[in-house]
Amino acid sequence: MKKVTLQRVGICLFCVTLIGGGILTIGPNIKSIAKQTLSGMKNGYAEKATIEGLLKGTIGGIEAGISDSVFGKEAYINLYGLSERLLGKHYIRDTNLVQSVIKDNNGQLQFATNKVDTTPYAEEIGQVNELLKEKNVPFIYVQTPLKVIEGYTQLPASVIDYAEINTDTFKEQLEEKDVDVLDLRENVKSAGLDYSTLFYNTDHHWRTQTAFWAVGEVVQYLKESTGINLDPNHYYTDSSNYEETFYKQNFLGSQGRRVGKYYGGLDDYTLMTPNFDTSYEVKITKTNGSTVAEGTFEEAIIKKNLLNATSVFTNRYASYFGGDFPEVAIKNKNAENDFKVLIVKDSFALPFSAFFSTMVSETRMLDTRYYEGEVTDYINSYNPDLVLYVYKSINTQK
Repeated sequence: MKKVTLQRVGICLFCVTLIGGGILTIGPNIKSIAKQTLSGMKNGYAEKATIEGLLKGTIGGIEAGISDSVFGKEAYINLYGLSERLLGKHYIRDTNLVQSVIKDNNGQLQFATNKVDTTPYAEEIGQVNELLKEKNVPFIYVQTPLKVIEGYTQLPASVIDYAEINTDTFKEQLEEKDVDVLDLRENVKSAGLDYSTLFYNTDHHWRTQTAFWAVGEVVQYLKESTGINLDPNHYYTDSSNYEETFYKQNFLGSQGRRVGKYYGGLDDYTLMTPNFDTSYEVKITKTNGSTVAEGTFEEAIIKKNLLNATSVFTNRYASYFGGDFPEVAIKNKNAENDFKVLIVKDSFALPFSAFFSTMVSETRMLDTRYYEGEVTDYINSYNPDLVLYVYKSINTQK
């Protein structure tokens, strides 16, 4: 009888906790959940204009809204990660396998990359290359460094990562189509950079300083390969002309946010902004509208809400522009030329494009994961003087 009573008490406590957590999750966050539900409905219907598409989008929006608002979510993730660390786990499986978190031999967190058929992507970029050759417009595919570095990174024996293989295969396919490829993996080696400082420990992105270095490498390559000299006095690619604001131990990256701060620790974050006078107009086109910001580099490009938020789960990396969007148009009103650049990109190009924009009159960013038009049509309309593809992973191309 006593055992039955204890079971009932346990069940009651569980139910109270479940109901209480639900109330505390939905009550204060009803507007946010409703907003994400509406967004999911719109996206689902846009993807497939049927009842099925609408229903799928609605369910996805509700799930995303509740998941983002779960009461005590951060504390739970932190405790879960701590328990996995105490158990000595180096592989934490996620329901979405590509987001499973791996701790390598250097203590950095990783996502494993699956094998990808890169042929369709090479075909698309080959067509872009042909168009630009007809227009006599320089085109460079910029391959960023990879976080899993050959000869430096060791993953658990049970994990196979295809990032290097995918990238090498894709590079060969592009070169067969006469696409000019700047492989920054090679530049990292020749420059003797410290591998441990290239990427955040808890995020899959490169550090701000690495992105800034990459801009200098691209500018130098442009000068050598095309004769285009965007920084003749080596002013805009000189880090001493930028202010560095250091945020100590306040950033939990994309990998860290899945396992909490006790599993892989926290990252420092450095914001780099120009010390020289700047004047910008930045138009960000989103799936549901657009915004325009004007002012200095810092006022028009930097999203201070992401820097000032107290939670370490805040995505500081997105402080440049606020994240990934279909199209971003950046006008540099203080530019010393009328040069127009198109950067087709994944998220690695956020800080990269911000720094690159200091040297040209106009920079456009296209993210083909969200932009619904054709890149070739956009080129014909925009008529850029230079096109860059800046990518870490072929997986992030549509």
